[in-house]
Amino acid sequence: MARNDPKHGRWILPLIIAAMVVLTVTFVNGLDPADSPEGTTTVPEPPFPTTPTSSTTTLPPSLSAFMVTMDVFQTQAQGFRDEVTRINDDWEARRTTFNDTRAELVSLQQTLELWEDEVANINDVPGELAEGHVELVIETSDLAPAVEDIVLGLEAPDDGTLRRDAVNDYYAEVDDVLDAIQFIRDTAAGPTVPTTTIPDTGETTTSTTEGDNA
Repeated sequence: MARNDPKHGRWILPLIIAAMVVLTVTFVNGLDPADSPEGTTTVPEPPFPTTPTSSTTTLPPSLSAFMVTMDVFQTQAQGFRDEVTRINDDWEARRTTFNDTRAELVSLQQTLELWEDEVANINDVPGELAEGHVELVIETSDLAPAVEDIVLGLEAPDDGTLRRDAVNDYYAEVDDVLDAIQFIRDTAAGPTVPTTTIPDTGETTTSTTEGDNA
């Protein structure tokens, strides 16, 4: 005599799980793929900037390292300019005393003298950038005396005109330093080689002027 299996319910759960797996696979396969340019892989954006501050990735290692140093010098030069602006503005608004203003300017002058030595004594200057480096050293050497002129203008018994003129002259000296740094960058980048596109082919060729290979 056949007997009913009292545990027939134990087969129901596996069947339900199998059905759920089939439905899930069918649903996923039916989704439209995300739009993405052909041959590319989508990478999540990092939580921090990755673009370098200067274009050094295509330069030889020696030039690239030197350009990083120029980036540092540029940031420092701009900071020295901002420092004079802050000191002068505080004095103009009488937010500080004469003695404190003078002390800050003298301290900045001493810092610039040390910075001049730092710029002059950097190691491993690439030969093709030596001329630009010499010019940078010359322009940097004018900053400390320019601050000294601001101190003299501060001490002058006038209406502040001498000091203001000295501040403007200092700004011009900082601009000369920044221009010298840009000249080094331009030299490192080298001349732009003109290119010509050949009609109907899309190919490009580089052209040189007579004497380029001399």
